[in-house]
Amino acid sequence: MTLDLGRLTRRMVVRFLTFATCSLVLAGGVRAQGNIDTDQQLTSPVPHRYIHGRLGDAEFQIALPNNWNGKLLIGARGFSGDELASGAFKTVGLQKGYAYALSDQGWFRFDIIDRPEDKYFESRRRILQLTNYTKSVVSRHYGKSASRTFMVGGSNGGHNTKMMVEDYPVEYDGGVAGYGITSHIEWMGSRTRFLRNYDVIAPRILDIVAKRTASPDWNPDAEPLSPPLTNAQLEALRNIYNMPARVGSIAFNIGMAVGSEYRWGPNYNANLGYAQTSVAKFDRFYDPDGNGTLSDAEIKAWDPNFSPPPVANDLRRFDNTGNLKRPVIIAHGSHDPIVSPGETAAYKRLVEQRYGAAGARNWLAIYYIPRAAHGGAEYDASLSVQLDVLEAWVTWHQSGGSQGSLPPDNLVVSASVSYPRD
Repeated sequence: MTLDLGRLTRRMVVRFLTFATCSLVLAGGVRAQGNIDTDQQLTSPVPHRYIHGRLGDAEFQIALPNNWNGKLLIGARGFSGDELASGAFKTVGLQKGYAYALSDQGWFRFDIIDRPEDKYFESRRRILQLTNYTKSVVSRHYGKSASRTFMVGGSNGGHNTKMMVEDYPVEYDGGVAGYGITSHIEWMGSRTRFLRNYDVIAPRILDIVAKRTASPDWNPDAEPLSPPLTNAQLEALRNIYNMPARVGSIAFNIGMAVGSEYRWGPNYNANLGYAQTSVAKFDRFYDPDGNGTLSDAEIKAWDPNFSPPPVANDLRRFDNTGNLKRPVIIAHGSHDPIVSPGETAAYKRLVEQRYGAAGARNWLAIYYIPRAAHGGAEYDASLSVQLDVLEAWVTWHQSGGSQGSLPPDNLVVSASVSYPRD
């Protein structure tokens, strides 16, 4: 076989560069191989041991701080990321003394369509595998087990955090689930719907932004612009604000937030990119003209409501359920142009469906960050406080309420910055 290195992705190259191997036996007798290609001491952001390698077909990193607080963060990456896309979760975690691990989950957004063996749902198995493997590494390195393990991540990682805490309450003591997807099929459907409707209003978006800025309560139907929007443009604008969706038995609006119009244009290409790399993998039956490829126009026209049953049967397995038995904190930008805040509102309703409105507050705390986008500096600045709140909340649960505390009514980030609990 001839190996063309010029065509290999970074992920594939690492798979050929395996220098050392260690293993452990997981629950059920499944043996997980940890192929290590890097094991070194680093100094930034704090002194720590850094390990990089591969478990199965998933690449991973582990960071073990010299000044360990006795606890572990298992990361979940964003939809576009890999095992190195840790964002602020790793930095903040290490600075607070947590060990940290992150996996690429065995798939990569930009080539998953060319790899029939790679599936989005593989994330669940690969994160669990990483969790068990990392716990073993932590125990060997420090000479004792982690006293607490938290899931952390944003966007797709926020979804994964909720999913893993829901499904494996024995493995995780809680989670920080930032600005996350609640239903992948509804999320992708909302992206294509946004794109095709934005194309209609694009010639007037500057006028729409200016009007909304001047009049935050502007009603496009009752207060026409000058010159007025066409009927088609008015309908398209309504379609962006109001996107019917469902998760479980809950119907919700996954549309773009009123007031976020100024973020739509700058994030159009990002949303188009998600759709371009994902629609064909989400729906293998979709090919309107039968030529074997999808044009941008066909991608924008995709609507999961018209996909055959196997599509929903597959993707609905990934829907969050709200079945929490460990506490989760969510912070979400109120003007997020990538994952609608409506996804977090729907997740709250899922938890309330199980526990009631009052009971749900024992397991879920939501803080909306005003005008914030998809993650970003405001979110990152709140991470340290979120972890502190989660620690106190877990202590409250574990002590039966005699120690620790419930999440505060206001998430105080600094003397001048705080976010009210929803």
